[in-house]
Amino acid sequence: MNQNNMQYDDYDDYEPLQQNNQKKENKGCVSTLVYLITILLISIVLSLIAIFVANDVFAFVKDDKDIILEVPENTKLSKLSGELDKKDVVNYGLVFKIFLLVTDKDGDVLAGSYQLSPSMDYAQIARSLRNTATQDTVTVTIPEGYTIAQIKETFVEKGVCSAEALDEALNNYPFKHEFLQDKLPPSQNWLEGYLFPDTYTFYKNGDAVKDVINKMLNNFDNRFDENIISGAEELGISIEEAVIIASLIEREAKVPEEFAMISGVIHNRLNSSKFPYLEIDASLLYGLGRTSGELTKADLQTDTPYNTYLHKGLPPTPICNPGYNALYAATHPDEHDYYFYVAMPDGSHLFASTNSKHEQNKEKAEKAFAEAKNSNS
Repeated sequence: MNQNNMQYDDYDDYEPLQQNNQKKENKGCVSTLVYLITILLISIVLSLIAIFVANDVFAFVKDDKDIILEVPENTKLSKLSGELDKKDVVNYGLVFKIFLLVTDKDGDVLAGSYQLSPSMDYAQIARSLRNTATQDTVTVTIPEGYTIAQIKETFVEKGVCSAEALDEALNNYPFKHEFLQDKLPPSQNWLEGYLFPDTYTFYKNGDAVKDVINKMLNNFDNRFDENIISGAEELGISIEEAVIIASLIEREAKVPEEFAMISGVIHNRLNSSKFPYLEIDASLLYGLGRTSGELTKADLQTDTPYNTYLHKGLPPTPICNPGYNALYAATHPDEHDYYFYVAMPDGSHLFASTNSKHEQNKEKAEKAFAEAKNSNS
């Protein structure tokens, strides 16, 4: 009887001790969990800070606007960091000052007016401010419908940058814009369609090539507005598809009033089993490395991914860089039952719902072109 009592007493003494150990273990687990969560939160905050600072230093995605900075006599570049911050050229004046010290880019700035932009990275800002007071700028107009090849040629002719530097930036630099993320990693002509046509001012042989391209991409980002986004969503098409359709419209339409009409024809064919081929000449020409000229029977039979006479649906990429009107039309097509159109000498088109009517329109167009040719001869 006494032995049993001793056993129960031992058991009673053991249970509280086990509970105490469990409490200590639980406290230890909670402490570890709190520690890990704290470390995770700190890591997230530091990562966000690093992202924001990196975006400011390298100007990955920043506003593209012109800001005039007046510099007085006897000014050091580092002393302008606060003013640059106030004018929103940079977001972190202190970081800019540290950048100057680390990269040894500080120095005297000549008095005068300087045209800057938030889309310029820190190195470009420093270089621009340390240039002469009268900076050599060049204005470049990129028309709607220009291809990357035509844009490159224009930049080289205007002395903005070299062909080699352009090829490197256009084909290899991983631009961080959200609308490009599904297209990464960069490849040949991957930016076709996204270099927004407009009039730009650059520093002649002074802008980093990346910044030249970035300025055009920022412009696209700004102009691809909520109207276009909501239109694409309503149609159930992606940004890429909207840009491809817009590029086809830009190259095919000549009369502004017909942009939405031609968009309607393209969408009708994309949604039809009767007409699975778009049969768009501009796309075929792009695949042949051309932007104009008559098409031969051999051209029509040339098998490239852009031959919409041989391949169903949209071409694999945009065929040019469309402007706002084409982007809007691509996402807001006219509702009609047309599946065909043919160009007239004045740039307008004749539209048809059936192949027989289209053949009649083709005869009218051929006659009109012949008459126009005779009147000019």
